[in-house]
Amino acid sequence: MRSSLRGRWWPSVWGWVGWGTLPVIGIVGTFLAPRSAGLSLSSPPPIEVNSADSLTLLSVPGFSAGRVHRLLAVRRELGGFREIEEVEVTLDSAAWQVAGPFLTVSYPTSPESLLLLNLNAIDSVTLVEKGLCRPKAARTFIRYRYKRGGFTRWEELDSLYTLLPIERYRLRRYGLLAPPQASRPPKSPRPKPNILNINQASAEELEKLPGIGPKTGEQIVKYREKLRYFVSPSQLREVWGLRPENLEKALPYLEVGPPARGPLSLRYASVEELAAHPYISWKLARQLVRQRTLWGDRPIPTDVWHTWLPDTLLPKLSPYLTGD
Repeated sequence: MRSSLRGRWWPSVWGWVGWGTLPVIGIVGTFLAPRSAGLSLSSPPPIEVNSADSLTLLSVPGFSAGRVHRLLAVRRELGGFREIEEVEVTLDSAAWQVAGPFLTVSYPTSPESLLLLNLNAIDSVTLVEKGLCRPKAARTFIRYRYKRGGFTRWEELDSLYTLLPIERYRLRRYGLLAPPQASRPPKSPRPKPNILNINQASAEELEKLPGIGPKTGEQIVKYREKLRYFVSPSQLREVWGLRPENLEKALPYLEVGPPARGPLSLRYASVEELAAHPYISWKLARQLVRQRTLWGDRPIPTDVWHTWLPDTLLPKLSPYLTGD
């Protein structure tokens, strides 16, 4: 009976050991608490985005290899970040919420000291030099502005999908949507070209006319050499490469004057010379030579050689042939 009571109310040897460690732990914890309180971890200094390398940026919480690559590419192409807001618009919202407190930006020039630029008058070179756009985006910006006739609202720039978020930010931050400067001297009116004789004008003279370029001027001269001369300005429609709308622009400055060459003589022209004319085929050229041989070596009256030509070609060819 006594043994059972002793085992119930008195602890064993291991119980005494366990109860004895509790005061020891309390004493040690009380002794070390003041010292451990002075060893609290301090937050690391923020990382400067414009000078950090890729390995340093990878140590930032929330940064993956793809985000670091995008950040370095924008920094390289636009000459660095000018303020921390530019880093925010470059990163996605999830990365910025995690990495934002660990980043800082140091830029040699204060953004407030930069002059505002008129985006309706600036050229692509200045856009790149001022760091507002990449070269490709600057060219797209200028083409889109020319197509729209200028910008009046910032929302019009949102349809330019080639712009990066930081480029949109900088255009709004350092740009103005003012009308183009009216102080630019007006362009002097282009002098009207002189009336040209289409049968003697050179290719250089023809290319100065509205609607006619260097290649078209050469094509007109080449066709005139085959034709020998033009009888009507409407024959210019037969020139290869000359569009009807461009011909309408040039017609007011053209006239059919005296030719530099005469007509083809049916008495002396060879088959090759006759066939070189655009209106005469090889078959017709050989027929004309046979008719000439049958006629003999004497002048051919007009009413005679007219019968040698098909009725469909007579109106077109008669100004270019003679029986003398």
